Amino acid sequence: MMFLVLFASVVTAMAVVADGNVRTAESAVSVSRAISAAESGLHYAARRLRLEAARYIIERGTTSGGFGARLWDGTWTPSDGTVLVSGPQGYTVSSPSGTGLLHAVHDAHEHADDHGLVLDDGTPVSLELNGAEAWMRSPGIPLHGGGDAPWFRLRYEWQDDAVLVTSQGHERDIVRTLTMRFDLEKKIEFALLSPTRIMIGKNVTIDGPVGTFYGTLPGELTATHGDPLVVLSDFSDVNIAMDIVLNNLQAQILAYDVDGDNRLRPDHPTESNGLTGGGLTDRNGDGYVDDLDIFLTFYDADGDGTVVHDQDLAFLAGHGALPEEFTDDPQLGTLLDGARPDRNDDGVIDALDTAAGWNDGRIDALDQYAKIKGELSFAVDGNDWESARGGPWQTTVQGPVDPGALDVAATFNVGSPHMVEITNDMFSNSTTWFESTAAASPSFSAQVASNGGWSGETTDPETVPFGSIGAYDLYDRPVYRNMQFTNVVIPRGTNALFEDCTFLGVTWIDTEEQCTNPNWNYLGSREYGQGGVIQERFEELPEAPGFPALPTDTKAESNNIRFESCTFLGSIAGERPLQYTHWRNKVQLTGDTRIFIDPDDPDLLAQPDGGILRMSLYGISESDREELAKSTMMLPGWSVDVGPFDNGNAHVQLTGTIVSGIMDVRGSADVHGTLLMTFRPESEQGPLWYGGTPDAFNTTIGYFSDDDGDGEGVDPSDPQFNGYGHIRLRYDADAQLPDGIPWPIQCAADPSSYMEGGSL
Repeated sequence: MMFLVLFASVVTAMAVVADGNVRTAESAVSVSRAISAAESGLHYAARRLRLEAARYIIERGTTSGGFGARLWDGTWTPSDGTVLVSGPQGYTVSSPSGTGLLHAVHDAHEHADDHGLVLDDGTPVSLELNGAEAWMRSPGIPLHGGGDAPWFRLRYEWQDDAVLVTSQGHERDIVRTLTMRFDLEKKIEFALLSPTRIMIGKNVTIDGPVGTFYGTLPGELTATHGDPLVVLSDFSDVNIAMDIVLNNLQAQILAYDVDGDNRLRPDHPTESNGLTGGGLTDRNGDGYVDDLDIFLTFYDADGDGTVVHDQDLAFLAGHGALPEEFTDDPQLGTLLDGARPDRNDDGVIDALDTAAGWNDGRIDALDQYAKIKGELSFAVDGNDWESARGGPWQTTVQGPVDPGALDVAATFNVGSPHMVEITNDMFSNSTTWFESTAAASPSFSAQVASNGGWSGETTDPETVPFGSIGAYDLYDRPVYRNMQFTNVVIPRGTNALFEDCTFLGVTWIDTEEQCTNPNWNYLGSREYGQGGVIQERFEELPEAPGFPALPTDTKAESNNIRFESCTFLGSIAGERPLQYTHWRNKVQLTGDTRIFIDPDDPDLLAQPDGGILRMSLYGISESDREELAKSTMMLPGWSVDVGPFDNGNAHVQLTGTIVSGIMDVRGSADVHGTLLMTFRPESEQGPLWYGGTPDAFNTTIGYFSDDDGDGEGVDPSDPQFNGYGHIRLRYDADAQLPDGIPWPIQCAADPSSYMEGGSL
């Protein structure tokens, strides 16, 4: 009996423990399911906010100053600028609950999602809206069919300048709650957006999406130079033998690349067919065969997967004394090794980034090379482009394109709201603050006098563009050297050379807006004639009836300025010319010119005088810095040249959102921001009044010759050509935008705000 009692006790105890374990496990599973339901709710809310926010197109550059809250509850005013709200996509709302984003999300939950959960006790979990307090609750949303399915409910409200989403997950009697903030933002997610065709040369990399509207107007698409995008491989013209293999790879890409990224995947059933011969192998192990793999094949002498281009940098990075393997194009080595300086995204450029492969003297997989790291967006139809070209569009687009894991490399027929053409008219009121701020300071002549006055020095007749073989005019420039200006207006007709000057705050360039007469460009133009004698370029110009009359000298009413090795701590802005007059209204940045506005910019802090520059920027009020940050270059309708045609050791550094009519970047430059172009050439209009075709005007990043369609370009085969330089264009997701551009808002999650807790 004793043994029976003992065994019975053990069995009972085991049963109790087992039952407890089952209950504990069941509770743990329920808790996990409740949390999973709440997380599903956050994902659901993120999608709903993203879709509905995209319907709101605003002109203001930011949503700060309470504008975000007014967008949320629908109480914006005319002082907030134009707000356009498009209709819902995929569902119909007969009676909207209101105009704000709050109401759009509410109506989407009511009409698009079709959820209406009723609990087992018959209690409905219904949609709720509190317009007075600007919050709403979604209905209960089950994760799958069945009465006992886990479900979640969402609460949306405006709190601390963001949309706070509370997601409550339910699994039977277990409830778990999560919260996350979603920021209302306006972002133009392009490194470069242009209405003209875009030309990206050798020794140029772009980290960010690229978009162009070229090709949709009659006469733009032609077989010769009418391609919306031209991209040259960074590795061409380095080694004749390597060129043969690169050409073979390009041919295979044209035949087998199925996704338009200019790479071939060894594991892909179709693309792998292009890798059957010719030494096309994945040398860096990234899953693709592209131009960099060809480069590694030719220059990795010891087969270690890296190519040493600078033994001093390699030694400083801790790699020891390594022999240099690549010396054929030092500027290319610098470009590849110096890509993405802040590689760990901690806001500081330091030894940790070097450990991640930045500037370590070696070119390898750590550099994550791509010619363009972002999507290509075209307004043109791909079939129309290829029909005009007489072949695949990738014929003129070389080099690997890495759009990221979730995006496609190239998209055609892209239009509003995903890509909006930027025009001059959008900035009719955007420059007011810049102009008034500069005008409130002492005059240009007074500031020159405070710097010791003008010495009377002028340049010899200087070609425009400076150093171009396709120069179209000559300027005798007054020279202002080693001066400091603060919030200054440069009067029209100055046409100066500023050398080693510092500009703090707003540099406003005045010009005549009414420059629409087609002869404006040409009046007073000069050239070198026979024997080097300077002569008038046009003895007589035909009349242009119907246009404003011309002044005696259009140079005196315009501004064509060159800044050589100047530092701008603020913004360059100017009067908005109503026609693109690139002979007269031009800004050229040469030498070691720099533009900064953020005192904590890692690129600024990396400058030899970064500490001094930072203190100068902190001397500008925070409110003024916020306005300046909207655009470091606000020159809609102007021609802007960055870098010299004769590439030397000079380096131009630009940051922020840059607006111009057309911009050309050459030599060595680092641009961290977004380039937005406003001029779209049309036949028999403006500079094409007397003839020519739209492809004569293009946004050029890097060197191209006249044979490539760049009339201002140099010929790289010229014995005096001084190298391609190196240019990096990096999209800055944190850059602010100027007012005036109608663009949809975004509602982006702030992952750092994720937390457990809260209540509905």
